[in-house]
Amino acid sequence: MHIRDHSVKPEYRQAVLKVLHYISQNLSGDVSLERLANIANYSPFHFQRIFSAAISESPKQYIMRLRLERAAHHLKVFGTLPVVEIATGCGFSSASIFSRAFKNFYKVTAEEFRAMSSDDLSSILKPVQKNDKLFKSGNTDFWTDQITNPMDRLANLQISPPPTIKPSRSFKIACIQTTLSYPENISFAFKSLVKWAIPREIATPESKYFGVWLDVPFYTSPDKCRYIAGIELKNDVKTIKGIDILTIPEMKYASFFIKGNLESVLNHLLALNHKYIGEMGYEISDIICYELFDECPAYKSYDEISRNILVPVRTRR
Repeated sequence: MHIRDHSVKPEYRQAVLKVLHYISQNLSGDVSLERLANIANYSPFHFQRIFSAAISESPKQYIMRLRLERAAHHLKVFGTLPVVEIATGCGFSSASIFSRAFKNFYKVTAEEFRAMSSDDLSSILKPVQKNDKLFKSGNTDFWTDQITNPMDRLANLQISPPPTIKPSRSFKIACIQTTLSYPENISFAFKSLVKWAIPREIATPESKYFGVWLDVPFYTSPDKCRYIAGIELKNDVKTIKGIDILTIPEMKYASFFIKGNLESVLNHLLALNHKYIGEMGYEISDIICYELFDECPAYKSYDEISRNILVPVRTRR
């Protein structure tokens, strides 16, 4: 989550960013208020006030929303996975707690949500999006289109050249988190990252730059869609003040190359999941997407840079 309120004190901002990174990595684990407050090095009462002021959601609201949005995504992508497995995998302690929370949030049951057509699904998701202040901006048409009949846009969409399945080694990256509320946020995040990396001799002409999609605007309001801008770390660094560290795991990925805007990436990801993965004998194994850029995104528009899209996969069950 990008902290847009610049009135937040720098020390508070850093503490909240540290906690946000922890939550992203441990959403189904221990994310109790006491644990988060300990990470931030504040009392639970003081931490909750800091977090709520910075994020406009309490820690409990933020975690619940992330878990429900992840569950909604899993319901549609992993069509045969039992609902109870999705619930526990997203951090819910019981199926009944998940069922109540999902119904309260989306106004339908998880089973009904999974069975919905694109038309019906958009009617469920649009009210959440329309309540967002971003839809009063010039981005209204762009983001509204993303949740309106997404499958209709795939009829003639081809990934060329076709995606391949390939193993990839692990990468450790230093990273900054932003949101997809505006397309230029990605460039701004990479500029901040490079500004931090150059004096520390981390950025070199050979550096690899990664983008990480943690959310997509089908299930998450655009101003809350998390995106990570990262640069590869060559040395074994465990902690760096003022920056997050993330490991991209060694595993098999569905891989294809693309040059285009955010809409193009989203369309190609939909096509990958619905038109290619199954035919190749694989299925998506995790709701995350990595982008490996051909050049530094700090110096060129996101839309104009070619990149390798990497989506984690496993052999189809």
